[in-house]
Amino acid sequence: MDLPPNSLTAQSNTYRSDAHSSDSAAAFPPGKGVFAQPQSSNGFSGIKLPWQGDGSGTQDTADIVASLWRYRWAVLIPIALGLLIGFLVFLKTPETYQSATLLMFESDRPAVVDTMTGDMLGGIPSIDVLRSQLFSDTVLNATYNDERLKPFHEEFENNSIIFESVAFKSLEFETALQESRGASSVVANMTFEHTDPELCEAAIKAFSSSLQRFFADKHNSSRSELMNLIEVATQQMQPKLSELEQRYRDFRTTAPLVWNSDGEAINPHRERQLYLAGRRSELFEDLRSKAIALSAIKSIAKEASDPVVGMSVIGQLIGKTFTIPGYSAGDQIVRDGDEELALIKLDQQLIPLMIQRSKFVAEFGEQHPTVKAVDAELTMMKTELKRLVSEQSGRIVELMEKNRVEQFDPVKRAEEAVNVILIASEAEVELLEQQIGEIDSQITVEKAEAIKLARFEQENAALLREMDRNRELINQLAEQMARVEITEEDGGLRLTELRAPSRAYRVGPILLLILAIGLVSGAAFGCGLALLLEKNANTFRDPDEIVSAIGAPILTHVPFFKGKIRKSKPNSPNPFEELDPYLAVVHNPASVPAEAIRSCRTSLFFELSGIRGGKILQVTSPLPGDGKSTIAGNLACSIAQSGKRTLLIDCDLRRPQVSDNFDASTKLGLIDVLSGNCDHVEAIHDTPLATLKMMPSGPIPANPAEALTLPEMSELLDLLRDEYDYIIVDTPPLLVVTDPSILASMVDGVVVALKIRRKSKPNTKEAAGILRNVGARLLGVVVNNSDEAASSDGYKGYGYYRYGRHTNRYYRKQGSEAAKRRSPVVVSGRNSGLRAGKPIKSVTPVDLTSVNGLDEESNS
Repeated sequence: MDLPPNSLTAQSNTYRSDAHSSDSAAAFPPGKGVFAQPQSSNGFSGIKLPWQGDGSGTQDTADIVASLWRYRWAVLIPIALGLLIGFLVFLKTPETYQSATLLMFESDRPAVVDTMTGDMLGGIPSIDVLRSQLFSDTVLNATYNDERLKPFHEEFENNSIIFESVAFKSLEFETALQESRGASSVVANMTFEHTDPELCEAAIKAFSSSLQRFFADKHNSSRSELMNLIEVATQQMQPKLSELEQRYRDFRTTAPLVWNSDGEAINPHRERQLYLAGRRSELFEDLRSKAIALSAIKSIAKEASDPVVGMSVIGQLIGKTFTIPGYSAGDQIVRDGDEELALIKLDQQLIPLMIQRSKFVAEFGEQHPTVKAVDAELTMMKTELKRLVSEQSGRIVELMEKNRVEQFDPVKRAEEAVNVILIASEAEVELLEQQIGEIDSQITVEKAEAIKLARFEQENAALLREMDRNRELINQLAEQMARVEITEEDGGLRLTELRAPSRAYRVGPILLLILAIGLVSGAAFGCGLALLLEKNANTFRDPDEIVSAIGAPILTHVPFFKGKIRKSKPNSPNPFEELDPYLAVVHNPASVPAEAIRSCRTSLFFELSGIRGGKILQVTSPLPGDGKSTIAGNLACSIAQSGKRTLLIDCDLRRPQVSDNFDASTKLGLIDVLSGNCDHVEAIHDTPLATLKMMPSGPIPANPAEALTLPEMSELLDLLRDEYDYIIVDTPPLLVVTDPSILASMVDGVVVALKIRRKSKPNTKEAAGILRNVGARLLGVVVNNSDEAASSDGYKGYGYYRYGRHTNRYYRKQGSEAAKRRSPVVVSGRNSGLRAGKPIKSVTPVDLTSVNGLDEESNS
């Protein structure tokens, strides 16, 4: 069988009731009309599935939890192994013991910062310094030679190096403060851990005693050594400083340098050189300004046409005023005799009268008599005044000519003055050039003398630096001596044992800790293994993955269904008693699986109504066991119940399960029609449903794929289109044989039955690819056994089947009574054409519940 018991399946809480949709679909045959009923692309009528997330960030967490639950065995087994390994480690690990003591370090000197050097004075050293002193060779050797540890020397092979390596591993020294530097006291916990409890007690006592002696000896020895070193250094530095001071006094007596009041050495020739350089800069600036003025005077004297004007400009240039006696009065006469200037003054006298005229014009206008009278007055005054000006100017010019002849010539005087100015300026520039030359020669001499004295300056600086360095060293030694004396007075660093070394106590191994580590490690490994298995499962987890994988909607989800047939009674016969118990739509029409089939029927009505002449529907599956034969039988019964003339053809010529489901395995069938043994009307048989006809497969052929490629097959389907409203064709699985891909090109649509199992994702994608390659129209997917995934590791099924190994075994088993006429035959076609059969009349849909007498039992 294609489907094992409990294969018919659905989703009870997914779909709406189809009781009314059945009647509505009967009222609207394909191609005639469509009743509006919104349905999502995945086959759901707007209902949210339990596994569909809400789009929030919690969906990923829910998926991980679901994956871990599906593969909980992969998580629990590593956890159990981790706990077991942890317990074994606990048994194999030797017991360890620990002994501890509490020490306190105190400093009598408070921690202060030296303002001169920035060093921290007093206080407790850092924890690293204390730990390094604990593990120093002095403390380790003293501990090893302690009387308490001598009985254990044989354990260390009388080798102190072995003891040191054990001490490094077993001894711990910790303080409550991470940084003890600057504290006046600090408490440290010292522990020793080992498998021998007696060694722990002896070692911790020996280390405590050795560390106390170390600090006491260190305090005394270090202070004495430091004081001796400081005293020796001071005695060596003092004579050297006295010698340097004597050398410096002798140097100042003989050196040709000069010392100021501050004791600084001065080179007199360099000072003279610097003074002369400054003086030269001043003279050079004066020379440059005088040379520019001389050049300007020469240019003015050459370009000026009037010597008097030139002399005036030169005076302004050099900041002096030059006058020619008697020339100023004549100049005034010239200005007074200028006629144009007089006319300008005349206009200035007439301004009040002109302002009055403007007021009259603004008030009365240009043509007013008052304005005209003012214009006449202005014209008369200008005429008379101009005549007087002309006479005055003529007289003044006459007087000027007379005066020039009688007195002197100012132009000649101006030329002489300009020449004098030029000669004086040239002499001044030449004098400045001579002074600069003399200063340059003096600077050269002073520079040479200063270079000779530079050696004495360098020697003076070197002596001063060496004396300062020696004085600084002596002062530092004195400060160190004072610090050592303060330490001696205060007592320095003291070590006190606050708590005596404890008796050794067991610290390991800890069973709970080891088991916790094993539990966490096993859980981490198990979770990783579960997620890896989930990733490699290649199965579908939600409907959206199926839709995206094959590019077609989900028509319905059929839940698990346990077939059960009602036995006939004398007063209530069961016409469907001979049919397969998994035909839920006839045996239990009120069940959830039957409702899911009706929902699929409604979706197919809509899909086929959009296809011109869409009547023939093929049902197939990727692999055996997906329940395609049971889906095909239930779908055919459901369509027939809606009043449609329906024909169910069993085209599975290798293992005809539909023929067995309808108890027609021994009747004439498809192979008899294709072979010409009978007409197609003889191979179509009645069923308990009035509108459903059945054409079994007939005898099993030796060449099933070739039989379906015969022209008679296509001719038969074309003939049956006119006789029936819908034709359901059951075909073998797509991945096992080529039969379904042959028929896919002859039908109007294909429905794929799919049972979710491991490795079902690649199988489904490959099956969809086969249908696309042959140009088939994939209408949708029916997900079978959709609620069986709650068991096992997520999806209970048959596992992954390789396609090839099913091919040779996909035939009916021999030996049954029905197999007598099922011996392989070769189909070569028929010699005559097919005759049209008598069409089946449409019948009104009936209430199958009342017909079967199931109205009482179905409700119960």
